[in-house]
Amino acid sequence: MKRVLVTGSNGMIGRKLIPFLEGVLPRYDVYSLVRHSPRSAKEIWWDPNEKRIDLDRCEGFDAVVHLAGENIGSGSGGLSHFTGAWTAEKRLKIMESRRKGTSLLAQTLAALRQKPKVLVSASGIGFYGTSCGETELDETFPKGTGYLAEVADVWEKSTAPAASAGIRVVNLRFGVVLSREAGVIEKLHLPFSLGLGGPIGSGRQWFSWVSSEDAVRILHYSLSSDDLTGPINACSPNPVRNSEFVGALASAMHRPAFIPLPEAIVKGVFGEMGEETLLPSLKGVPKKLQQAGFVFKHPSIEAAIWACRL
Repeated sequence: MKRVLVTGSNGMIGRKLIPFLEGVLPRYDVYSLVRHSPRSAKEIWWDPNEKRIDLDRCEGFDAVVHLAGENIGSGSGGLSHFTGAWTAEKRLKIMESRRKGTSLLAQTLAALRQKPKVLVSASGIGFYGTSCGETELDETFPKGTGYLAEVADVWEKSTAPAASAGIRVVNLRFGVVLSREAGVIEKLHLPFSLGLGGPIGSGRQWFSWVSSEDAVRILHYSLSSDDLTGPINACSPNPVRNSEFVGALASAMHRPAFIPLPEAIVKGVFGEMGEETLLPSLKGVPKKLQQAGFVFKHPSIEAAIWACRL
């Protein structure tokens, strides 16, 4: 049985990852890094802001999965996820939660007597920027422009101490993760159920996505595949245009999707957050995963949305 340490265990992906790892064969013995006082023997305390961690209890793990980071949304529930532009404070929290947490973790792992063999760290498809248009984005494409591109770049570079110490590092550039319980599907459920859904902006921008089940399977595959290293696009091989995504969501909910959200309103009301999260065209493809033999359970947007059981 392999021992794995997970940060962000209470997040959308972390909540699904732990029971998955505990149920696969060979099984994993899963521990969590937490910011609150440990409530069980399988919780280990850390405080990234104060650069403090229970170093001794981090010894002896076979693998580490790093998912922790400030949510890029400015609210929660219904439309409030998208009801305000990023403040300077919010921007700082998003960036520093990734810089501080990842740096502390990578430096800690590098200093251990018994180092893990692999660190799998989350990143985002936003690495490629906001102006990619029709370009197909595999892992060889350079960093783009924009705030989220800078965040992803800092996030990935902060894992360098672990890689320098001989630990295999995988940086998973996740597309939008589709889940009924959280994320974009949960946020759009109310307006779409009221028949208020529709394309955002032109509707022609490319949308890179992955089902939550495949996101978890990619994490497991990254832990167990010794040849995978560096940046990996964790998204479906079939990106869709925004209009296709909202059409598939509306169809699954048996609702129309005719009310567009014009680009001018997105920019005027939501500011930089709207420009970075709602309007970019990101046609990501998981070239390295496919070359490694990974098979998606939900390769189509229809299958992924159906799996959300709306």
